[in-house]
Amino acid sequence: MSEKLKWFLIIYRVPSEPSTLRVKAWRKLKELGALYLQQSAAIYPCINNLEDEIRILTKDIKESGGEALLLQVTALSDEDENYLISKFNEQRDLEYEELMDKCNDFYSEIEKETAKQNFTFAELEENDEEIDKLSRWFSKIRERDFFGSKKRQKAEEMMAGCRKLLMEFADKIYKKEGTI
Repeated sequence: MSEKLKWFLIIYRVPSEPSTLRVKAWRKLKELGALYLQQSAAIYPCINNLEDEIRILTKDIKESGGEALLLQVTALSDEDENYLISKFNEQRDLEYEELMDKCNDFYSEIEKETAKQNFTFAELEENDEEIDKLSRWFSKIRERDFFGSKKRQKAEEMMAGCRKLLMEFADKIYKKEGTI
């Protein structure tokens, strides 16, 4: 890599009870796309303005009786940096794979309802809500896809396929209902 990335490393310890703080920290770090190196130690690249959110989490941990240390790391070897990037991409690959599985479920649902000729507005609303859910999920994954996962393109294509399939299904409903 030509220019070295900067990284933030958060190391924290929270009281064992109540578990809400531990769960909050874990969820927030996962939501932001951090990579856990080991229990209570996570790293993420200094991109996408994540520092403010991690600083707030660090403050929350401390105010709740825990300990937290946020370190900026700049002296990684190329080998270690490449390793971390590959681990980040592995995480995103898994998330995209899960999303694509849900896209396949969506395709199957539309095929099933089409085969049954279940062209109702209630069915359209249900599937529209599902595509909205998939779209929000895809956006979240894409936001934390810092290094361009190899599965991203396929996930984008599958999401486009879901949207197209829903539009075709909607056209059949509107034609059946005589609104076109």
